[in-house]
Amino acid sequence: MQPLDVTGSFWLPGPGQVKRHGRLVFDPKDGATLFLSDALAEKRADGVMVEKGGGNPNRILGLIEEPNHRQPVTLIDCGWLNRTKYYANAILIGGHFEDDDQTAFESVIVRLRDAAPWVGKNAISVEVDSALEGVDRREVVCRLDRPAASEGRFTRGKVALDFRWSREDVELESVKVNQWPEFVIEYDELTPLTRIYGDAGHLYNLSSLCTDRKDSFDSIYVYRSDHPEMLLSRKPIPGTRRSIELKARLGDPTQRKEVKPLSAHDVLVPLDDLGGIQAVAAWLDKAAALTPIVGSLLTMRSEGIYSENRFLNISSAAEGLHRATVGGSYLPPSEFRRLRRQIREKGVPAEHHAWFADVMAHANDPSLDRRLRDLARELPEVIHALVGDDVDAWIRAVKKVRNNLTHLDEGREAFDGADLHWLAESLFHVTRLCLLRRIGLVDDHLHKIAKSVRMQGTLHYVQEAVERVAGSRPAPFVEEAE
Repeated sequence: MQPLDVTGSFWLPGPGQVKRHGRLVFDPKDGATLFLSDALAEKRADGVMVEKGGGNPNRILGLIEEPNHRQPVTLIDCGWLNRTKYYANAILIGGHFEDDDQTAFESVIVRLRDAAPWVGKNAISVEVDSALEGVDRREVVCRLDRPAASEGRFTRGKVALDFRWSREDVELESVKVNQWPEFVIEYDELTPLTRIYGDAGHLYNLSSLCTDRKDSFDSIYVYRSDHPEMLLSRKPIPGTRRSIELKARLGDPTQRKEVKPLSAHDVLVPLDDLGGIQAVAAWLDKAAALTPIVGSLLTMRSEGIYSENRFLNISSAAEGLHRATVGGSYLPPSEFRRLRRQIREKGVPAEHHAWFADVMAHANDPSLDRRLRDLARELPEVIHALVGDDVDAWIRAVKKVRNNLTHLDEGREAFDGADLHWLAESLFHVTRLCLLRRIGLVDDHLHKIAKSVRMQGTLHYVQEAVERVAGSRPAPFVEEAE
């Protein structure tokens, strides 16, 4: 999202409000701050001015000065820093929305920084002819062919992948053409802004998982039919919807340094390999239930996290994915309940029944060993390219480190930070591919993805970490019969 630094007038919603001159600053990493010339105030029916300080005003409205025109703006979820300074969690540029009921929209367009290489559709072709013999001159022909749009249905509406372009000309000197893909969500009914935040975040997460790095938002625009485009005479244009730009600190606020452009060649899971727009639609249906899992998983690509915390986050994501999508139990539930009842009745005094119930609450859950084996069996043809030749030793190493870091006992074994990193990296690859298989990634593409991972030259670090942590090697991993 582009930064913002503008001046304007600002006031609280409702009648009798007093406008104050101010400066609105937005930074994608630090969020939005409003600096006012004086405290916000309102005039009561008796004419007395009442200053508004402290608390949470929720909404602040304004008109900001832009070249040749003034734009209405709404600051949402505002926090009082001092009498003339407020923080806002979000800004809507292009309209006034006084309450939560008004901040519901029919459509949203999300543009992501890494969408172009992830989508992998090149709309611009350039032809340069050969120089004629003895003539130092070449002819250049540029052509832009917009790829066809595609769309898919999900439970609450439809999502489309469309393409847009723009040009910048310097008369008699140069022309610049830009093209980009964008994701358009059309909802079946008005959708609250908080839900739109979530959907935009799901698109961000999916792109980050597939491109193997944290993405960022270029822009987010929302639309509703009762906010049409206006003529200069202030008359609405029938059948149009005005663009309402959303600015908020979304994505990964810890990512401070600029990143280099991503090439399509470096994308781990291209959108077409994932299943195209249908996979995106499936993701929008499933992602809400998987948000904590995906959040833990993506800390692998976050900055400023200790190796121990990163490893625990990734192992939690692996366990969570198995629990949410595979499930299972050590014993059949009816047999486990019978066994638990027998133990309680024969060996647990009545005063300890509550303690016993707590102890046994998760006793029938599959072990971490079982969960890792189930996930590994989902990737039989590529698992060795991700974790090394000895899958059993890898499972032992992951289990040993997880148990050690979870139970902070005195005298526990200390692990090298590099070993923790490479074990987490391998577990991240396994969990991510198992997750993406659930929304459309077909097994035919796994070999190419595993080869790309292996080409990064990190597998031998994983194997060395496994050998140091797990120790001796027992019999090799064998897939169990169904």
